[in-house]
Amino acid sequence: MRVVVFDLGGVVVRVCRAWEEACLRAGVEVREPERFASFELREQRSSLSDAYQSGEIECSAYFAGVASATDGLYTPEEVERVHRAWVGEDYPGIEAVIASLNDEGVVTACLSNTNRAHWDDLKGASPACAAIAVPLVSHELHAVKPDDRIYRLAEEALGASPADLVFFDDLEPNVLGARRMGWTSERIDHEGDTASQVRRHLRSLIG
Repeated sequence: MRVVVFDLGGVVVRVCRAWEEACLRAGVEVREPERFASFELREQRSSLSDAYQSGEIECSAYFAGVASATDGLYTPEEVERVHRAWVGEDYPGIEAVIASLNDEGVVTACLSNTNRAHWDDLKGASPACAAIAVPLVSHELHAVKPDDRIYRLAEEALGASPADLVFFDDLEPNVLGARRMGWTSERIDHEGDTASQVRRHLRSLIG
């Protein structure tokens, strides 16, 4: 084990899991949830999210596009407020886990599907993110998990082989994607104590 790689949302920092939750945090009214959740609008928003996270579109285009893909329920300004409320605080104890790994000479990295607005906010507000030695984020890599390409790009950036890498993510497809590429990968329960889970998995790997 030479490199430990963390997903961000759900492992290092708390994030909203649904639009309604983020609206509540942003102080924006939840409007016509059934129309908002229609298949056609959800597909439009999903495509926009993929493009945004892979760096294909900028923030303003994303906010305007998502507003359009709510069928007029929300303005671009409201979408931005909800979007910026999506990311919360660090999980307790996770910064100490990262700092301890750094002190032991283990390279720490993140591999996160994120976007420019969230990443800019995290860099200024998350001590745990600041402690990560090598930040790897989807909008800069122009690839997203669980595509094979993003894991290979991470290996190149880290100068590491699959056998060197331990990866923690809260989403099963991303964990399975990493395993498919030969990484050691474990799923973290975002509702639990993520720092303790990471420590437990690391202890089991050290044996």
